[in-house]
Amino acid sequence: MKIPPIKPILMASALIAAVSAQAEQNGQEKIDYVQLGATLLQDGYVQRAKTVLEKVDIRKPDFDYVTYYTLKGVMNHELGYPLVSNRFLEHAIALGQSKKSIYLYIARNHWQDLNYTGVIEALDKAGEAATNSEQMFAIKAEAYKQLGQMKQAWATLDAGIAHFPDYARFYSQKFYYLLELGYFQTALEYAQHYLQKQNYSAKDYLAMAFALRENNRLMDAAVLLEEGVIKHPADDKLLEMLGQVYIDQEQYLIAALVMDWASIQFPRFAHRAATLYLKAGDPIRSLQLNRRIGDQKEKFQQRLGIDIELEDYESLVAKTESLKRYDLLKDDNIVYALGYAHFMIRNFDTAKQYLQRINDNQLFTQASQLFQQIEKCQDEPIECR
Repeated sequence: MKIPPIKPILMASALIAAVSAQAEQNGQEKIDYVQLGATLLQDGYVQRAKTVLEKVDIRKPDFDYVTYYTLKGVMNHELGYPLVSNRFLEHAIALGQSKKSIYLYIARNHWQDLNYTGVIEALDKAGEAATNSEQMFAIKAEAYKQLGQMKQAWATLDAGIAHFPDYARFYSQKFYYLLELGYFQTALEYAQHYLQKQNYSAKDYLAMAFALRENNRLMDAAVLLEEGVIKHPADDKLLEMLGQVYIDQEQYLIAALVMDWASIQFPRFAHRAATLYLKAGDPIRSLQLNRRIGDQKEKFQQRLGIDIELEDYESLVAKTESLKRYDLLKDDNIVYALGYAHFMIRNFDTAKQYLQRINDNQLFTQASQLFQQIEKCQDEPIECR
């Protein structure tokens, strides 16, 4: 689960404002690079702050290492160097930095390094700086979850809800945890009770539909997904799952219509729509969708099935050169289809040549039976009329 960022500018402003004041009190240089670096960091000019802090003379007497290391830690956090950042911040703490908000940076750095135990330890040390932030509760719960400590993760979310009852992410996290644990019915009941339906994201609709599907409530899943598609028409995963739910119910025509509509916005669905129309017994519409497919190799593979369904064996045979060009005759299914098509238009010798090339065990049995039928037709043509 993706956890939201921890509002680094606001957090940095509070911490840097404190160290800036300290730097002003301790500064004696004509140009106080520590103070200037703090100001630049506070204003969001991280690269400029880096350049300025590199000019600091740390050899002068009574140098304020606490402020300097704190700023270097914050700077490296913002630059995306979590290990370096934590090293500076830990030095600052060892030398007397007492601001609890520094542990929020340390926690975030541990999160970036996937050190979930470190995340939890840092947030525990942060005290009120952590408990005053709803996002820190969410991060801590997810850290417990990543460690497989679901009881502690759930308890952390409960604590977060006690502090911030209106923060929707806590309820959403609980819902997804229930899904991951396989408690689909409980997850559904929880979502219906706690989550605000009008605020469902596309991901929420997908998760709810998945839970309904796992509980074999396919029609309910379809209704929910249709609502989701209306609210989030640009989400291709909702459309794909809606089609799949209808496939689960063997409602192939409805599934084809869904994929057909989806293919207008997402052309990759054209192949699936054509396949479903064919399965639903509508080869004409399948042929229309097949023409939308951009991948020529994929198009020809599917077109063979459509030709067979339409009993248009001459068209199938006419595609032989194209099939060779796209190197599709390595596929025994296609070779068998060509053999069958030649059989149907009474090109018996050519049909036998194709059938003799088949190696696939399952198709070999079918090819052998068809081969015998061809020989019978050649021996007794009247029987094959």
